[in-house]
Amino acid sequence: MNHMGTSWAQCRHWGLLVVLAISLSAGGCKKFSQDVETVASSSFGSSDEEGHTDELGSYYLGTPSNEADAIANLFLGAKSTYAYGTYDSLIDAHAALNSGHDLPIASRDTNARSQWALGWTGKNVKVGVLDEFDANEIIDTHGDKVSLIVNSVAPEAQLTNYNFTLTQDATEAAFQNLNSQEVFIINNSWGATRFSHLTGDEDTEFDANVANWVSLGYKITGAIEYDSKMLFVFSAGNSGTYCPDKRIQECSFYPAVLHRQRALGTQDQEAYIWVGSLTDDGTALADYSHSAGDMGNDFIVAHDDVLAANDGAGTSHAAPRVTGAAALIRHKFPGLSGMQLKDLLLSTAEDIGEPGVDTIYGHGKLDLSNALSPQGQLTAE
Repeated sequence: MNHMGTSWAQCRHWGLLVVLAISLSAGGCKKFSQDVETVASSSFGSSDEEGHTDELGSYYLGTPSNEADAIANLFLGAKSTYAYGTYDSLIDAHAALNSGHDLPIASRDTNARSQWALGWTGKNVKVGVLDEFDANEIIDTHGDKVSLIVNSVAPEAQLTNYNFTLTQDATEAAFQNLNSQEVFIINNSWGATRFSHLTGDEDTEFDANVANWVSLGYKITGAIEYDSKMLFVFSAGNSGTYCPDKRIQECSFYPAVLHRQRALGTQDQEAYIWVGSLTDDGTALADYSHSAGDMGNDFIVAHDDVLAANDGAGTSHAAPRVTGAAALIRHKFPGLSGMQLKDLLLSTAEDIGEPGVDTIYGHGKLDLSNALSPQGQLTAE
């Protein structure tokens, strides 16, 4: 591997420190790793859609589904018989771990069922989960769990589980491939951090690598131009315990690059959201989570369990809640651009912490019901 050099190709193998692949490789290059701690997954509409005009401007409603079909597609549909942990199947695990509840925890803490009852289930919305997967018919990989969470919020979304090799060039290839398949919402529960999530070891090349990317004008998603409907949802990162003030633009590589590029006047070309984690009671930022810092206009927070209460922690588990929410919104408003979808998710969040956009929670806590009942939040293109 090469140091980050003067060409884009030379730069592509820089690595990421969060959880899975911690050690640095020779020459200052590192690998991506998933952002999780495990304790125990345009133009507006077409002419045949119903048209409306209100505070949002002109927009079109999608075709609603129904609650029964949403519930039938929970637990990853056909994968509900796959083993999960010590249980013979995901359904068995749910029955044992969610006593008294008929829905997995992400369905409950996002209040997704209220939207399924109105017909907004994510039906036919394509969602990509860029992660690590295998084919062993067990819900055990990081990507499996992330996909399970997306499905718990948007059970009729069409999930594309995209296995990649945790390097920058593989990431760009995946983004491009998903874009070509019209998969315009992508969950990214991985990232690069200044400090190792597990050991606290600092990447001493972090600032130099950020400065190199900024000076050479590298776009964090690669060189190509994506469809205007693309939305990239990223986990915020889990090294807040070690990063001195938790601020995402000082602790995580992509936000650091973007923050410094913006300071130089670079305009965003894509819609990005970073998602932090709440404590289980929803009253504070989880100790491990990076905070919004100066990236509050790109930042939202959500809960962080997988199937049941207290079965996991990590911003990897918070991000797919927002991804699932994005799928429900695009089901209802299929013509929204990625920027509009981002704006709707963030501007309708529940304001927690200091009033307005703050340095801890950004826009605040994901509020799916509010996002699907927007009032004057968007500007029509």
